[in-house]
Amino acid sequence: MRVSADLYQDIRAWMMANDPDCPEMIEWAENIQAPTKAEDLAGEIVWIILCAGRSAQSARTIEAKVWAAIRGGTPVVDAFGYRAKAGAIEAHWQNRASLFAQCREALDTADLARLVAWCGALSYVGDDTKWQLAKNIGADVCKPDIWLCRLAGFPDKPRRPERIRFPACMDLCRPLAEATGDRIATVDSVLWLACNKGVLVPSAEAVAFHPRAITARPILASEPSLFD
Repeated sequence: MRVSADLYQDIRAWMMANDPDCPEMIEWAENIQAPTKAEDLAGEIVWIILCAGRSAQSARTIEAKVWAAIRGGTPVVDAFGYRAKAGAIEAHWQNRASLFAQCREALDTADLARLVAWCGALSYVGDDTKWQLAKNIGADVCKPDIWLCRLAGFPDKPRRPERIRFPACMDLCRPLAEATGDRIATVDSVLWLACNKGVLVPSAEAVAFHPRAITARPILASEPSLFD
């Protein structure tokens, strides 16, 4: 086992005591609720689109600019220069009521495959981020991103297909959740955050925990409010 329950608990405790994002992230992951408003769902979709291909810290900076554009009625492309993604963000925002109805219908079936398929059908939501979106709107799953895949023992290249990566990442997180009482979403969040902040370092041979001063920018402290 590359991450034992004891190691996970050590990482969790250290991050709770030393990382400004960790307490809020764990509180969120343990209590994720399905969106109750179209605007909340649109916010999650926008966040997922912005996360792809960049750090969460960078995505937060762009997110604030995107919401300022939406609130101000100016083109999103003026805030986020990736024209196709900016167009998708505007379309999702404009169609938020119908997307919310579709999402609630998928959630009400309690069919994870249907929910994930709905997430993956959205423009610019991909094979990794469809799981992130499903997690962020209530499913107790992990996101098989590069960090979790490294923790599971996969090399970056060649990239394994999603049908291999996702089960392996769930097999990493599920026993830790069962051993500790955390949700799978919480285990995923803690491990991902520790990697993001540079204190958990996976390699092909092992997973190393290096408690040290955190220099990476906070993620949640700069989270914008949609209606500020």
